Amino acid sequence: MPLEDWTDPETARAWDADQTTHNPTRAEQLDIMLTIIEDHYKQGKRILDVGIGSGIVEEMLFRRVPGAYVVGVDMSEAMVALAHNRLKPYVAQYEIALHDLRDIALFTLPAGEYQIAFSVQVIHNVADEYKRRIFEWIYGVLEEGGLFLLLDRMAVQSPTLFGAYKSAWDRLDRAEGTRMREGSTFEQHTSIVRDRGDQPAGLEEHLQWLRACGFDVAVLHLHANRALIVCRKGTASGE
Repeated sequence: MPLEDWTDPETARAWDADQTTHNPTRAEQLDIMLTIIEDHYKQGKRILDVGIGSGIVEEMLFRRVPGAYVVGVDMSEAMVALAHNRLKPYVAQYEIALHDLRDIALFTLPAGEYQIAFSVQVIHNVADEYKRRIFEWIYGVLEEGGLFLLLDRMAVQSPTLFGAYKSAWDRLDRAEGTRMREGSTFEQHTSIVRDRGDQPAGLEEHLQWLRACGFDVAVLHLHANRALIVCRKGTASGE
């Protein structure tokens, strides 16, 4: 499997045309995430999308929360071009900045009160040292009590448990008619993930890093190696 180049327009278009064939849990986890935003978003506040990609999540969000305003950041011009095209009906509700997430500490957000941040299937594309920096930066830009929702791929780290993961993936393929392409053995799986350019960390590592930032953290939904994690930034009163 070739390395995924998100700067390539054809790669971006191919992914945009089909995000669920190889990740059938995406739809349910996105629905949970968007429900949380819908229930908690306060008009006039800003939502931060770390890795906005082609704007698919924003299109869904604006339909459910018509008054939402999103600031997105992404490092792929090809993806951002797709986002601008998709979000033409919502031009007054979003803005996007091009920036390399590996240098996120150097990025200055447009002014505003950031109540909610989320990241969908992006953080696994960077090495662990950058993941930690991104989480720290998100914590710093959120207002007190703000929410961060992380939906992403987790690393499969145990060869002895791989068979259980494969059973879960095979079940999804049968139930959803999908082709997850996660491999038949632990070695094959590891090779597929590496060759694709993915750099996922384990679930426990994610939770440790997020808590180290100061977030209160919980796993809301976990299916095999795909997780939805919710984080809240503490308030001065500790509430």
